Amino acid sequence: MPIRRNRSKLMSPTTLTLLASQTLNCSLPTIHNSLMVSYNSNNLTLPTEATTPITLQLKTIASGSTFNLTYIQVIGLAKTNYDIFAKHKNDICRKFEHVLIQLFNSLKRSLSLIENLTQILHHFDYSPEVHANGYRTLILSHGHACLRTLEILKQVKAKHIARLHRRIHSLKLLQELKSWTKTLKVMEHMLSLAVGLVDCSDKHSLFTDFSQIPSNIELDYYKMVAYDSKHLFGRTCGFQFNRSMEILLTIILASFAAYYDTYNRSKTAAAASLATSSKYILFPEQRARKCAEILRNCDYLFCQSFWNLLEHDSIKKGSRYIAPNVTVSKYFQIGPEPIEINSIIVPPPTGPSSMQSKQLVNIKLLSHEIREGMDKLSLQRADLEGSPKIVLPMSDQLLMHVHGGGFIATSSATHEVYLKPWALGLEIPIVSVDYSLAPEYPFPRAIEECFYAYAWILQNASKLGWTGKTILFAGDSAGGNLITVVTIKAIEAGLRKPDAIVCFYTPFLLRYSMSPSRLMAMMDPLLNTNFLWRCVAAYAGIQCDGESHNDELSSTRVSTDNRFDEMQASNSKRLSPNQQVLDNKNKPPSKESSTIDLHHDRLTQIVGPRQLCILRKLSESKLLDHPHMSPLCVSDEILRQFPTTYLIPCARGKLISYCKSSLKVKFSFKDPFIDDNIEFARRLRSLNVPHQMTIVDELPHGYLDFGSVARDVGENNARVIHMLQNIVRQSHSNDIADLTSALTITS
Repeated sequence: MPIRRNRSKLMSPTTLTLLASQTLNCSLPTIHNSLMVSYNSNNLTLPTEATTPITLQLKTIASGSTFNLTYIQVIGLAKTNYDIFAKHKNDICRKFEHVLIQLFNSLKRSLSLIENLTQILHHFDYSPEVHANGYRTLILSHGHACLRTLEILKQVKAKHIARLHRRIHSLKLLQELKSWTKTLKVMEHMLSLAVGLVDCSDKHSLFTDFSQIPSNIELDYYKMVAYDSKHLFGRTCGFQFNRSMEILLTIILASFAAYYDTYNRSKTAAAASLATSSKYILFPEQRARKCAEILRNCDYLFCQSFWNLLEHDSIKKGSRYIAPNVTVSKYFQIGPEPIEINSIIVPPPTGPSSMQSKQLVNIKLLSHEIREGMDKLSLQRADLEGSPKIVLPMSDQLLMHVHGGGFIATSSATHEVYLKPWALGLEIPIVSVDYSLAPEYPFPRAIEECFYAYAWILQNASKLGWTGKTILFAGDSAGGNLITVVTIKAIEAGLRKPDAIVCFYTPFLLRYSMSPSRLMAMMDPLLNTNFLWRCVAAYAGIQCDGESHNDELSSTRVSTDNRFDEMQASNSKRLSPNQQVLDNKNKPPSKESSTIDLHHDRLTQIVGPRQLCILRKLSESKLLDHPHMSPLCVSDEILRQFPTTYLIPCARGKLISYCKSSLKVKFSFKDPFIDDNIEFARRLRSLNVPHQMTIVDELPHGYLDFGSVARDVGENNARVIHMLQNIVRQSHSNDIADLTSALTITS
């Protein structure tokens, strides 16, 4: 049954009565609270009469963290500044009045929505001890936006008497205040949609299929994605992360906008355009409009092209001065012969592609020193970055790595910025798989290549300087999805499974569905909502008119979905009963055709015909429900056999580690995939699978790649190496005692 909030009884709230005669004795106009906020809230009129006293009920929204005082201060300062500006009749003061009115009204509505959400937050947590889910992330982000707004209001109050009559100073502060007010209004829309999602959710699941969401909520969501993102990429870009990441994300977005200006020119000219991106840094409003336009209208080919700039020779040469050298760095190909292990045949990859089937698989071996057996790979001088000091015995542990990049971009080379420090810190061989990328090689090609590489590693352990004793998997983002699927395939085939898997900010559910953390994807400069769905569509082989590379690609993609119809049918029978929300059988009856046509017309006006085509095909695709695409849909029978799992998403707040059994998940609270990790960890816990979940503080999706350019990320990556060292030691001794029901909180 859907979750219903008890509006008459709150759970231990802290009641803050703001009296009209004191803090809020204001003549600011009010707007009635509404769960679905109108998009015409810009059309506010100046006040005509005083309001009545307002009582706001707030409560702690996260363990050890509350913004109650921040909200009081923001509202109080908004009132104070409004009273001062109301005494003056010049144009600047009137503009300040208007912005302060919008700020005040938006906060009123937002606090009402937050009050509703705080009553049900605990239903969606991983456990009573670990307070983490997308709803908490959204509320915390709103609080941090208010905190930054408070800084601007303090500057306005401090400077209005002496300096605000000077136009140059006043306009700058006015623009800052406008930007933060617009950001808070966008977050108000997000909170409103989150409240609507709660009413649609079943069994306390964080995910809701779009077919279960009322059409008005769906329309409001796409309006927000289409029209409001421009308010998030300007002066307030990246506010939800730490300050060093804010600067870096601003530079990335400026480069993104500048690259678009020279798109379809030579790669050298396009790369050179990044050096002329200063105008998009100096003029944030221009950057915001440009980036919003690009993300709304471009296809996945542009996004793929931008991120593949990292593969440009000049950038690769520069990265060599950033990443430390390792002794062995050998890139080679394996295949195409079938591999037999204990009577189990693993064929070479044959998945659909836009080109002639390429049966060879590219892998890279990284090692801090040469080990016995590596000479069988015929190491050349070019494979050695340093002079070998000694030939070490074979290692008992080996790490197989699969890189991220949305299934469509980057390679093992672009991820060496953290892989080489791993090789030096862990002192074990690392094999990174360079799988073929979508859309040229759509699902299941990448999975087949990674699974084939895994079988080859098992069969050729000695060539890699490995005894064959312990093998660990690690992957970030799309790579985390792939290593999880390889684990599933190994269990299904009866092949040896890895001893542990480490998943960094991994998407475990690629189905066309909504969750609170997915709402926040529109705020993410690196994994924006539009980019996210285009990546999924490219990986699934979904295309619309005008996007095909060639006719062969079109024909193979159509057959991809058909190929897995039978697999999906058999899988749906094996789904866990407590995962019914993930089962298509529970979808409600289809709408009347006339209603659908009207809804279709409205969506077309909002997102455009091409984007709507992608969204429609995603919603109709059965492929996205298959556990080889969405590991969260895997059966209990398979998941129960999982090795120790480590989940590592990203978050806002203190770094929290929860250890249980032997699974580790690492993610970010500000990650669009935090809900994936929470739901996956819940299933692991319900099946008593050893696991650990670590929530990383204030860093964005993809943070591993930024360790060399952002100090905070570099410090975190050093902690990641320490964590991996512990995993290696535990796997070596088979000691998982410290992974049993332990909760630690560190700064």
